[in-house]
Amino acid sequence: MIQEVVWGVSIVLMGALAAVFAWVAIGANVALADYGPVIASAYRLRTWLFGFAVIVLIGANYDTLGKLPYVSSLSAPSSATATRPVEAVAEQWSWSIKPDAFRAGETVEFHVTSNDVNHGFALYDPDMRIVAQTQAMPGYINVLRYTFNEPGVYRVLCLEYCGVAHHEMTAEIKVAAH
Repeated sequence: MIQEVVWGVSIVLMGALAAVFAWVAIGANVALADYGPVIASAYRLRTWLFGFAVIVLIGANYDTLGKLPYVSSLSAPSSATATRPVEAVAEQWSWSIKPDAFRAGETVEFHVTSNDVNHGFALYDPDMRIVAQTQAMPGYINVLRYTFNEPGVYRVLCLEYCGVAHHEMTAEIKVAAH
């Protein structure tokens, strides 16, 4: 739910910013005849470049925001769905995930914490696309529910720099077919 709200707010703010820029550009009309043909030509070019930039940025935002790598809350299981608890504990520079084998279609509830410093718990599908993430913090348990829809090997990577061996902080979760 929060991701859809953030996405919507981002779209509204980008639209508002574009409207302000357009309003300023329209209001900046000057009597071009007073400046001669070179300046008038430069002002017309500026107007066309601004329009082109707006179109490119709208297209880029539409393309990238539509491909956010997060799980939609529409596909998240309801709280009434039976879940399997999973303990995920971070410690420089490893993950302890118990259990770490599931069946496709199974919903799990990760209880994520840390024994030392903050870590980022990021779950990647077999194609290495991030499908869920949360923080692992000392003295606090974050709960993350996820349904493994596809079989394969999922990976857990740390998304928060936690020291010199941060890049080694990985774990695997095996998901078997039904």
